[in-house]
Amino acid sequence: MSRRGPRAVEVVLSAGERAELVRWAGGEVSARVAERARIILACADGASNTGAAADCGVSVETVRTWRSRFVARRLAGLRDQPRPGRRMPDLVLSDAERAELTRWTRRAKTAQFLALRARILLRCAEGGTNKQVATDLGIAHATVNRWRSRFVALRLDGLTDEPRPGRPPSILLDRVEDIVVATLESTPGRDTHWSRASMAQHSGLSKSTIGRIWKKFDLKPHLQDAFKLSVQAVSLGLDVLAGRGRY
Repeated sequence: MSRRGPRAVEVVLSAGERAELVRWAGGEVSARVAERARIILACADGASNTGAAADCGVSVETVRTWRSRFVARRLAGLRDQPRPGRRMPDLVLSDAERAELTRWTRRAKTAQFLALRARILLRCAEGGTNKQVATDLGIAHATVNRWRSRFVALRLDGLTDEPRPGRPPSILLDRVEDIVVATLESTPGRDTHWSRASMAQHSGLSKSTIGRIWKKFDLKPHLQDAFKLSVQAVSLGLDVLAGRGRY
């Protein structure tokens, strides 16, 4: 006569819990939490651990773990918990900081590296763990750790790149971006295109500096037929420079 294993803990859901689990299972949370939600829904519909494992494509042990966790802690038991060890620095944004970070994520001219860091901080401020934020944004865990810690220590100033050792660069990346966008999207008064002299006068930079920037991005405004670059195309070049933060 074969022995029967222990009977699975019964899962009974309230209407609110079922609605929340359905929402999670639909993909409004991380893939891991969505999988756990599907496991609990299967269990609540009467499936055994073996049946739920087959339905959800996981091991029986995985179903057993999350069934027990849910019965003990309900919905909170399905969320990822910070691992023991060094406590993450609290991240609380002021209204001004939140507004500035949001502006960086939405402003078309913002370099992509800075927009990503802003999204990291906004997501962290919502209460997500570093691991959750990394998964949601599709980036490395270490990247979230770095910019969260830098922000806690230096606030908004910590999100810009520090100068690298060696000869100090003379032009901020934002200045380079302004020159490129102005060259592409505007004209100097009644003239049909910018010259080095007119752009130098407009920007306050030297003609040689304007020449270096135009050469770097292959900008030739005096060649009207060939000058058809878009801001989106040139932004790829700006992103290459973004790792340095300066030109």
